[in-house]
Amino acid sequence: MERPMAEQKNQLASLFAACGKDEALKARFMADPKAVLAEYDVPVPDGMDVKVVENADDCVHITMPAPPSGALSDDEFEQAAGGFLVGMSM
Repeated sequence: MERPMAEQKNQLASLFAACGKDEALKARFMADPKAVLAEYDVPVPDGMDVKVVENADDCVHITMPAPPSGALSDDEFEQAAGGFLVGMSM
């Protein structure tokens, strides 16, 4: 059974906080994110690649969503185009 998204977000928040206090953990997370995510009980589907990048005061990384596998209706496109940002002001 898949875990609730809120629980996964809490696990990630815990991992990010730990990385902020432990440079060795942060380095491991950047080098081998799947192994560290497994340690924090964050599931990664088989065959999925994971890349970790770190924002800086003068650089923000924006991730483009993957293209949809099928055509979207106008309403679906409008909802998908909304997106969201976490912890960033421009």
